[in-house]
Amino acid sequence: MRPSDRGFIVIQGDRVDPMDRAVLDAGRCGLRQAGWRSVLALDDLEVFVGPRRTPRVRQIHRRCILIGEYRPHGQALSALVGGSRKPGALARAAVDGGSGRYVLVWRTDAGELAVLRDPGGAVDCMVWQCGGLRLAADQPPPEADILFPDNLAIDWEGLGEIVDQPGLVSDQPPLRGLTAVAPGEFALVSGHPVREAAWTPADVWRKRRSDPSPGALRAVVDAAVAAETGGHERLVGEMSGGLDSAIVSSSLAASGGAERARFINYFGDRAEGDERIYAEANAWKNRLALETARKPVAAITPELLAPLGWGLRPALHGVDTAYDRDMADRLKAAGATGLLTGQGGDAVFFQAPDVRVVVDRRRRRGWRGLEPGYWAEVGRWTRHSVWTVAGLALGPSRSPRAAGRRHPWLEDCDDLPPAKRGQILRLVNCQLFHGDCLRARAADLVHPLLGQSVMEHVLGVPSDLLLAGVRDRGLARLAFADRLPDLITRRRDKGDLSAFYGQVVLSSLASLRPFLLEGRLVEKGVLDRVDLEQELAPDRLMWAPGGNRPLLLAVLEVWARHWEERIGRRISNRMRA
Repeated sequence: MRPSDRGFIVIQGDRVDPMDRAVLDAGRCGLRQAGWRSVLALDDLEVFVGPRRTPRVRQIHRRCILIGEYRPHGQALSALVGGSRKPGALARAAVDGGSGRYVLVWRTDAGELAVLRDPGGAVDCMVWQCGGLRLAADQPPPEADILFPDNLAIDWEGLGEIVDQPGLVSDQPPLRGLTAVAPGEFALVSGHPVREAAWTPADVWRKRRSDPSPGALRAVVDAAVAAETGGHERLVGEMSGGLDSAIVSSSLAASGGAERARFINYFGDRAEGDERIYAEANAWKNRLALETARKPVAAITPELLAPLGWGLRPALHGVDTAYDRDMADRLKAAGATGLLTGQGGDAVFFQAPDVRVVVDRRRRRGWRGLEPGYWAEVGRWTRHSVWTVAGLALGPSRSPRAAGRRHPWLEDCDDLPPAKRGQILRLVNCQLFHGDCLRARAADLVHPLLGQSVMEHVLGVPSDLLLAGVRDRGLARLAFADRLPDLITRRRDKGDLSAFYGQVVLSSLASLRPFLLEGRLVEKGVLDRVDLEQELAPDRLMWAPGGNRPLLLAVLEVWARHWEERIGRRISNRMRA
């Protein structure tokens, strides 16, 4: 299955000349060859969807098209659309008035193509122009590449930024000519696309204070799990043995959805990677069906990674190819339409031992936040001396702005308390979990903890209150204590698969080393060959932090090779046409 098989594309063709018309006709022909079909035409907008597990597409009011699912808090989306004339007002009304997994598309009064992407980021969207055509899509098929802009090219500098900061893969794709719409953003396509935020995490913090009680957090998570899983008759769920997946699975059981799901626990051969005892305890307490599966150490080859280069973004989320393929097979065998996970919980519930929480507390409580006892607790939690913690608490509350490109969610965060900024950075990195992989091609990736409602709630809770007594995910532990086994809620350590992935990398070097050293990233200067040779030395990989980096580099390499070939083929086809 290709990433484009479940995609969508919107084409606006109101101002086209004969050449544009010929391109549009050829693009439609290519879409049909790929099994795509036209599902809705509204004035000069036409929506095509792929051949498998297509998103729901429907008209909203007289001028908007909804792709995906939207759940209103009160007023129907059609009423929100009808009461908003300007694009910014419409976008803000939509994100404030509901949530879901969607892209909203409309033609403005000025004739521009307007696109809004939901704040959760579950549905991707790029916009561009091809001559007089204006387009929005998530994953167009290769058969319709004639619809891409003539200046489509690999952005090698952007690819280099992703090498250094893999989290940027969820921002702009390393392809010139395409503009990604960030979660919570709307874009106007007329000439060069103009992007504007209708929702950002920093704005949520500034405008909202949530109820910090355990009961409120539990109610929000329960509602999100029920809403996100409600449309799926069959689910497969991940149950790692950790707190986050246990919380999500317990919420599913509380909603009465347990009979629709079967959970999988993957375990490694080493003790630190075997969490079956925790997963089994949770499954027994919540009466959930659980299977266990061994994670074998298997070499990862360029051939196994090749499908991860087919999408508009490098599919870093599929880098564990054995797990990715096995879970995709299980989803198909079960006839499941959704894969339920607890991913994002570390960011949402605040797992990271961030010593800067003392600054957040001081800013929230003023002089009452100068608490040596609290500093000592934070020091024990973060393994810092009390003097280091006190120095931070008494020092300036702003940190220097980081150099380099930043995700749009981080652009307006400088005035926020530092630990809350750290939480937003981790939420940015979690956008990777919505990305392409074999699992995503087999079923919807259902991450309730990364939905708009849960993110908004926790963003409105001060960081020190999320700890509830200086304990990682302390508030979440209290909120779900009666549903989860003590074995999990009182657990102090965390499963660790770093040794497992170290073995995977070492077993993969025989094929990945020459693939990378003779690859396009080295040839284009994205990677330095001498530095890369040293980085790929087995004795260095055994001890280096981030030991899976060669696997990430290999995904970027297969992506670059695929898109060089695809762009070259497109140019040849245009010349022949």
